[in-house]
Amino acid sequence: MVGDGGLAAPPLVTTSIATNEAPNVDTATADVTIAADVRQVDCPDHLTDRGVACGIATVPRDRDDAQFGIAEISFVTMAGDGLVATPLAVLQGGPGGASTDLARWFPPRLFPQVFIDQRGTGFAATDFDCLEFDASLIGVIGAEATEAAAIAERSLSECAARLADDPLLDHTTTANHANDVEAVMVGLGYTQWIAYGVSYGSTIGFELLAADRDGLTGVVLDGVYPPGLDIEAGYVFSAQRSLDALTEACSESAQCAGYNANVGASVERLLDRFESSPLTVTVDNTDVVLDDVHLAEYVFLLSYSEQQMRYLPAVLTGIEENDEQALRWFARTATSTLTSASGANDEGTYYAVTCHDRLPFVAELSDGLSTYQAALVSSSLAERCPPWSQGATTATGSESVRSDLPVLLLSGQFDPITPSVFAEDAASGFSMATRVTQNGRGHGIWSGNECIGRIVDAFVTDPGRDLDTSCAEFGVPVLWAQP
Repeated sequence: MVGDGGLAAPPLVTTSIATNEAPNVDTATADVTIAADVRQVDCPDHLTDRGVACGIATVPRDRDDAQFGIAEISFVTMAGDGLVATPLAVLQGGPGGASTDLARWFPPRLFPQVFIDQRGTGFAATDFDCLEFDASLIGVIGAEATEAAAIAERSLSECAARLADDPLLDHTTTANHANDVEAVMVGLGYTQWIAYGVSYGSTIGFELLAADRDGLTGVVLDGVYPPGLDIEAGYVFSAQRSLDALTEACSESAQCAGYNANVGASVERLLDRFESSPLTVTVDNTDVVLDDVHLAEYVFLLSYSEQQMRYLPAVLTGIEENDEQALRWFARTATSTLTSASGANDEGTYYAVTCHDRLPFVAELSDGLSTYQAALVSSSLAERCPPWSQGATTATGSESVRSDLPVLLLSGQFDPITPSVFAEDAASGFSMATRVTQNGRGHGIWSGNECIGRIVDAFVTDPGRDLDTSCAEFGVPVLWAQP
């Protein structure tokens, strides 16, 4: 196979660069009822310079019932340096994120990496991206909360109607995503493999741990998002916890406290102000409305990354003081982040999974929400799910997934959606659990961090070993700054 520039693409089943020997492959004994049919294809343009191989896997829509036929999903393999033969299945978040997009940013490791896409994402033929919603974003950004919600609802309903006849949508669930991961790894011939899931990818990891999977020897859960969680209650809890953690950390830094004496109180004051007096900021010829709902959503969104969050204390003070530079920075950065997140997430997959898997666990929120929490749940999941009427799973309680496989659970101090307490609760079900919480970090802490990288490398090399996690105890300094 030849890619751009006439360079031969690497094979899907990667070989060891150091020894030129095949990895732990045993295709002769692979379970044909589980293994996917895999074939190599030309990589899409955004992956042609990454030194990876791209593939399409044919999997059953429903492993338990052949009458539903087959589906295709995309995946990418990235060779390791040959020191460790055991591959890592890399699972993106969302729901609706394409794992193969991560191959653009993740560096090669000691071990092979296999980036496996969720149904309806990536470069397979079936595409569950809601272009209608993407096109509506300018209207959503430039309208006050009630009108913005109506615009978003119309565009998503149009998308749901367009996708309604696709037979794969009804079978786009976490259980089937986990089955797909197993099918790809077995189809590639691996007899031992480890899974890494970030955010919603960790939910797929839980599903892998809940059953006996062919060849699975360990799981890394980064930004732990357990099944059976009431995501609305979890959302308001984790968002407030993140804001409180930011407020406390800022108060303990003389530099940050000089920018903002109380971040949480600043947010509450701005929410009260913008509820009655929304503000419009024009950025790059685009009107950005700041009302209470948009402000809360943008603070939440910017808390995902410590690189953006470190500016929030100073920027919030600037907004209170009507500083034009602070207002423009906040509006530009938040809406750019929102647009980027929307472009990277296929909404059809998100709603297919969320309305099937999560809606049954959602209960009425308790009284006593903070102003910040209330603004974040101005619309409920129950109101958004009817157009995506592929049916819902049965709520079976919130008992922890149990497993005797080694599990590494990673958390960041400021994570606004998957706080460390989720990892703490989940770990009670694992007899071989190692928890790592790194201060100064946001959501998803493996990528780009040398300390966590060494811990994950050691886990993949030997998941049953006692891990040295001491480097994470020092955390990462927050470089508070004013943009």
